[in-house]
Amino acid sequence: MNEISIKTSDLESNSISKNLLNELTNPSIDLSIDYAEMFIDDLLENEALKEIPLVKSVVGVINGGISINQFWFAKKLLTFIREFNSGTVEVKMIEKYRKKLKDQKYSKRIAEKIMVFIDRNIEITQTKIIANLFVAYVNEKISYEDFNNVVITLDKLNPKAYNAFFEMEKFGFTITEKNHKEIGERNHEMESLINNSGFSLDNSVWFAGFSLTNDGNILFNYGLKPLQ
Repeated sequence: MNEISIKTSDLESNSISKNLLNELTNPSIDLSIDYAEMFIDDLLENEALKEIPLVKSVVGVINGGISINQFWFAKKLLTFIREFNSGTVEVKMIEKYRKKLKDQKYSKRIAEKIMVFIDRNIEITQTKIIANLFVAYVNEKISYEDFNNVVITLDKLNPKAYNAFFEMEKFGFTITEKNHKEIGERNHEMESLINNSGFSLDNSVWFAGFSLTNDGNILFNYGLKPLQ
């Protein structure tokens, strides 16, 4: 995967981190636009879109036109902002968080962390999931450590396993020697994908069981469920 190289000087001179956090807590972008469906031609042909400070700072990191990687990064950032502002952040919590962002050391660290996570996404749904998890963090439903750990583990989860979480919700995300007959035929491929990512574990000594970890529960409840 080709990742965008962003130096510390780029972050400071172009205020990418500042623009990201400004848009996150005080969005000026059109939230009615589904940026996940945006194509590179849309950005090239839409002058208003190119003038958005965040887009301008991202695209302006490297002179000489817009590369595919720059466009993809900008698209993911806009999608993250739109998803975050989808109406699930509590008003009192966003006000509280704005005050927290006045700490420059913290704000730079959190902006950099978000950008690093998003830059690694190869599928736009991953970006939406991260935005939903960040909402849970701002709403103080999960800790920063939870947010960080789940997003790191998410990087190892094959996106085709997302729907399997909803199927497994039907039996409480737990398969043991006591309930496996009631469940019927199991999807061992999906179980394997979730197991290998670290979001579940084998909960039996002698039986091939299945159980979500705490991170797996956080991913489902705060990252995946809001997508429905």
